[in-house]
Amino acid sequence: MSSGPGPDRADDPFGRSDMERMVGDIDLGPYLGRPVDPLAEPLARPVVVDPQTPPLLALRDLLADPRFPGLFQRALRAADPDFRELFPRDATGVLSQFVRAMTWAFETVENSGGDRAQVDEVVEFARHLGADHRKLELSGRHHTRFGEALVDTLRHLAGRGWDDRLATTIDTAYRVMSAALQEGSAAGQGPARIGATVVDVLRPTRDVVVVRLISDVMLDYHPGQYLSVLTPYTAGVWRRLSPSIPANPACQIEFHVRDVPGGALSGSLVRGVGVGDRWVLARPLGLLEVDRTEPFRDVLMAAGGTGIAPLRCLILDMMRHGFNPRVHLFYGARHPGDLYDLPTLVDLASTAPWLTIQPVSEEDVDPWWAGPRQDLPRTLHRRQTGTLVDVVTGWGAWADRQVLLSGSPEMLRATVRGMVAAGTPRENISYDRP
Repeated sequence: MSSGPGPDRADDPFGRSDMERMVGDIDLGPYLGRPVDPLAEPLARPVVVDPQTPPLLALRDLLADPRFPGLFQRALRAADPDFRELFPRDATGVLSQFVRAMTWAFETVENSGGDRAQVDEVVEFARHLGADHRKLELSGRHHTRFGEALVDTLRHLAGRGWDDRLATTIDTAYRVMSAALQEGSAAGQGPARIGATVVDVLRPTRDVVVVRLISDVMLDYHPGQYLSVLTPYTAGVWRRLSPSIPANPACQIEFHVRDVPGGALSGSLVRGVGVGDRWVLARPLGLLEVDRTEPFRDVLMAAGGTGIAPLRCLILDMMRHGFNPRVHLFYGARHPGDLYDLPTLVDLASTAPWLTIQPVSEEDVDPWWAGPRQDLPRTLHRRQTGTLVDVVTGWGAWADRQVLLSGSPEMLRATVRGMVAAGTPRENISYDRP
């Protein structure tokens, strides 16, 4: 079987075929005892470094080069074999987040004008990040090797533009950030990771799965928080998932996951999860909560799709109290049949007079390819058709409510923008981005 010339080979008779490129991309160096230095050959077009540019901003510009994630990933894998397991096969997404964080840190320090408070904000950010990275169980060696790979990659991108001022600046910056990361990790209490076993899997729609697990020990989280989760379906990919039930002594946890097109994990999880699978759970994060300060302020909740999970967790926790603020929950989805958690919400509302459920769907009927769906229960308010933001703002400004939102980034952006435009004070709106 021939791989064919391919478009590149057709334009260049000396170019490599697709098969040759595939073989060439397989890195056998670590297994043959001959580690390959991915940065050995100088770049034909290094990044131009202006000597007049402040060193922190010059380093920012090197990070911004589109070649950085790929080169850095290869340098990390060559620097320490552990990084091959700690990072997913395609670490571009993770390293792009690293670039954004470092860019913010460099710009904040450079623009601080010596303001100690702004510099301390960067250090505190690194401590929080270190607390989250505790789940990776990094050692001092990992931090050292990571820093060496970072410096080597930046030097490689700069070529002859690399000088002592850049070397000194990145060395100082990384030492401060690394120390803060390790401080944050060391400050954590309890186990860094907790194992959990899948005990039940429900598939209420064709692209949503409800996964129920029993953790090895109780993981204490506040209602509305999300957990870092590592699954066996995509190696090295941590995902933030929101439990839909409060923490309990029986160690029961439930997650709702939707298959997001192009997602690094969701597709393989939704299709591959099964009873008996082992997951790893780590530190809870997030600050989504109902303010119970008296006198109570009534609550508006709006959830899109599987964003219902943390809000349902909050409602279940509220049911433990004798008195609660009124809660008006808008639960939205693309099609009526996608409102998979509506039966549970209606059952909750039947025993909670302070809870009102308003179903919303963008379409009036389900598509033919969706297959059979459960009949939706009747609610106090009939299902409305439209986008979640249009329906919510159609009821008014909700200016006197505490507003909790949960859903996709697109849903959050649209809803916040629409509610503020309708008169909702921005400071009244809370949401997390798991």
